[in-house]
Amino acid sequence: MSDIVPKDPEEEPEEEDHDWADDPKKMGFLDHVEELRWTLIKPLAVFFIAFVVTIVFIQHVKDVLMYPLDMHYSEAQLDVFNGLATRNPTGVFTAMLHIGLLTGITVASPVFLFYIGRFLSPALTKKEKKLLLPGCFSAFLLFMMGCSFAFFLLLPKAIDVTMAFNKMMGFQIIWSPDSYFGFITWIVIGMGVSFQFPLIAVVLVYLDVISLEKLRSLRRVFIISFFIVSAILTPPDPVTQIMMAVPMMVLYEVALLAAGILLRKKAKREAEEGW
Repeated sequence: MSDIVPKDPEEEPEEEDHDWADDPKKMGFLDHVEELRWTLIKPLAVFFIAFVVTIVFIQHVKDVLMYPLDMHYSEAQLDVFNGLATRNPTGVFTAMLHIGLLTGITVASPVFLFYIGRFLSPALTKKEKKLLLPGCFSAFLLFMMGCSFAFFLLLPKAIDVTMAFNKMMGFQIIWSPDSYFGFITWIVIGMGVSFQFPLIAVVLVYLDVISLEKLRSLRRVFIISFFIVSAILTPPDPVTQIMMAVPMMVLYEVALLAAGILLRKKAKREAEEGW
């Protein structure tokens, strides 16, 4: 009889499974899906909590969001403005939904960026990981800058222009809460997302996905795109559309400058390492 003892197939797989579970790069497809699910659940939980807290203190949040309407029209315009008026039984609930949506997305955005970054980090190279933390911070900063610009500058001017045209046409201004807060929500969020463009451009150039020269050659295309986006997100008047398109054009030029600086630093560092 042979002295060779068959290898127990159940002995080593346990150690292999243990190593496999500790290394995200060796995870299977279903495990990545599970990890992604939890990555999305955590920001959604923060969004839900922020939404519920907003509904609890809805009156105070509503007063804050009334700022563009309350503080940026003249006494003459005040005479023709009769306040917000619901026009259907569900109008108040739609308004509350928009208020909760706006605050929930704003509060949950940094949490979302953090967990998405952590989920993607195992698949990134060392060079790409260096961009992860400053990239997430810059994305959140740009998002808040875009939201602040829309809320404190763009929306008041849009409301002023709208009221001026209504007065010129002799129309009585009676806005519903759902339309007003929906208008605010999508412009603020849309502007916050639009302000991410410079960061995306800089990262793509830094990672050699697109060249700086190619980005510069597309300047006219992007300018037209900015005006198309502003026409979609803002009321159909040229003043607010220009107010939204011009900052995006400025950010585009800033992105080109930042990308050029990063490329020069990158080339200098690679030259020193090669030397």
